[in-house]
Amino acid sequence: MPFERPASLPIGQVWSRFKGRERDGKPAHMYQIRDMDESTRKICLDMMQETFIRDEPLCQILGINNDPVSIATIRANWEKYVSGNTSLACFTEVDGQPKDLVGFNIVLVKSKDDEEEDFDKVQGEAWKKLLRTLITAEESFDVFQHYQVDKYLTSSGLTVLPEHRGQNIGAKLFEARVPLGKALGIEATATVFTATASQVLAAKCGYEVLAELDYAEMKKYGIDLSGCPTPSAKLMGYKFK
Repeated sequence: MPFERPASLPIGQVWSRFKGRERDGKPAHMYQIRDMDESTRKICLDMMQETFIRDEPLCQILGINNDPVSIATIRANWEKYVSGNTSLACFTEVDGQPKDLVGFNIVLVKSKDDEEEDFDKVQGEAWKKLLRTLITAEESFDVFQHYQVDKYLTSSGLTVLPEHRGQNIGAKLFEARVPLGKALGIEATATVFTATASQVLAAKCGYEVLAELDYAEMKKYGIDLSGCPTPSAKLMGYKFK
């Protein structure tokens, strides 16, 4: 069965607060990371569609932006993921209250008994190729056995607004998975990182490399990823302490 957030953990939790950095002589912002609630979902997904699809290396190579069917399918998937109420949003904070949305992480729970993806039903050729790549990397290693768990947190993308980059928000979003996971009774997280920047950031946050997929290997599936600025995808994970 799909994971359901327990009723004993109401939506609206604040998982971390932190101070950013001064920039261009302006004082540092205070930030808070909290549950992505229903009122911010559309804003987050609009931002995701605009920035993530544009910036993510595999999306660029596969031409996702030029494939309306793939975009519609990805958007539908994201909407399903955020409806699980485990995604995170980062806001500037004023007097302890959230003000401006500046970044977010689509977080979902992967369970051992989840149904396998039926590729015959996947809409959008570009998205089908990207999804096949992600699943190939994910299935190359048994996260459940490695961490001795029956479920873990994973992710379908992280975005920070350009004007708030350099404030350590990405790392703080990664770190917020720890208290979130513990509150949900989940002991680990693992994600396929497809861009060099996210792989480096995850390593700095203590994630270990569990498996690596050279993009050249995807040619056996008829997927040509040559020219991608990142040569491989890395499945990286972390066991909560």
